[in-house]
Amino acid sequence: MSTGPSFYYICGFFFLLWIIYFIPLQLRRRKYRQIARELGAEYQSQGLFKTGKIAGAANQRQYTVENVVRSRATWTNVEMSCGNKGIPLHIHGHFFKTFPDWKYAFTTGDRTERVFVTHITIQNAGIPLEEKYRTEVQGLFQETAMLNYPFLRKGLISIDKDSISFKVNGVLKKLEVMRQLFSVLSRIADRIESQPVV
Repeated sequence: MSTGPSFYYICGFFFLLWIIYFIPLQLRRRKYRQIARELGAEYQSQGLFKTGKIAGAANQRQYTVENVVRSRATWTNVEMSCGNKGIPLHIHGHFFKTFPDWKYAFTTGDRTERVFVTHITIQNAGIPLEEKYRTEVQGLFQETAMLNYPFLRKGLISIDKDSISFKVNGVLKKLEVMRQLFSVLSRIADRIESQPVV
C-alpha cells in the first residue's frame, strides 16, 4: 500500500520540524538560566515552549529580560523601573547613528489623519518630537551616544510613565551586552527622574 510510507514521511517531516524548533529553544532556556546565575538574578520559567524570563536588580532598579515571539518575529524586551513625570519618549536606534537624528525621536499622543472625506483620530500614535523638546532630549542621550555601543543602533528605547525599556530584534544572549544595557538604562532612568522632559 502506498499510504503507509507517505504517512511515515509526513510524521518524520513534522518530527524534524519539531526538533528544529524545540532544540534551539531548550538551548536558549539553558543559556538564560546561566545568564541569570551570572547576574545574580532569578530565572523564571514560562513553560516548555518559551525561553523564560530573567528578573533581577541592577543599580537599585528592578529589571526583566524576556523574549517575545509573534508570528515569525522574535525580539528581546529589556524593561527597567523608572518614574517618568515628563512626556513619553521613543528613540529608534538610527537616532544614534548620526546623533542626534530627529527623524527617529518620537513621543506619543493623539494624531488626526484625513481618510477620504473624513478625519479619524489615532490614539497613542507616534508623533515626531517637537522642536521645544530637542535640547533636553539631546542632553538626556548625549552621554549614551558617546559610549557608541553597537546594540543601541539596532534597538528602540521607550520611556513611559513607570518604566524604561529597550527592544531589539532577535534573542539577546550576551552577558556583557546585558550588563552594558542595564548600565545605560539605569543612567537614563536616573536622568529622566531628576530632569523630566516636560
